[in-house]
Amino acid sequence: MTAESRNRNDESQEEPGVGIVEVSMSMSLDGFITGPDPTPEHPLGSADWIIRPGGERWMAQRTVAGAGAVVAGRTVYDHTHGWGEEPPFGLPVFVPTHRPRERRVAGRTTFHFVPDVATAVAKAKEAAKDGNVYLMGGADTIDQALRAGLVDELELHIEPVLLGGGTRLFDRLGPGPIKLERTDLVEGTPSTHLRFRVLNSGAPGK
Repeated sequence: MTAESRNRNDESQEEPGVGIVEVSMSMSLDGFITGPDPTPEHPLGSADWIIRPGGERWMAQRTVAGAGAVVAGRTVYDHTHGWGEEPPFGLPVFVPTHRPRERRVAGRTTFHFVPDVATAVAKAKEAAKDGNVYLMGGADTIDQALRAGLVDELELHIEPVLLGGGTRLFDRLGPGPIKLERTDLVEGTPSTHLRFRVLNSGAPGK
């Protein structure tokens, strides 16, 4: 990454002490974040050789280090078996779901199951205090949050492949444009990393 790119990235961040809701997703050039037929054993389907959640390792580490809470969709939770007995977060994780269940504590991570995405983001922001909320997916959870105007920044890691099928991001945004401002561009190997500030949403009145 060039010094210019690093400076642009620094400028794109919110002021210290002000947390944001951010999405960081790896995706194919044709918009898929998994390959066809994801399973609990292979959450990324046939794309686990190319799709890297969080992008480059240092980018994923930066996202997690800046987070005070996480929002993860129920499908992601189920496909990862709740990340096992020692989840990697060490943070409160809020899971929007229509299948309620009791709070779960695993290692240093506590999972809270809430009725919808808006509630998950609101509770995550409260729990994160001055930290960021890392909205890690899946696609439907991210689309709902974008549509409702709940996302501040969007980081996309574009992988050099056309998957042709799988789970597509931005497929359920509904009518109305969502305006973005690009704040960073990093030419990696082999990925291209783009960061945007969300200027408005498709929600009425936004």
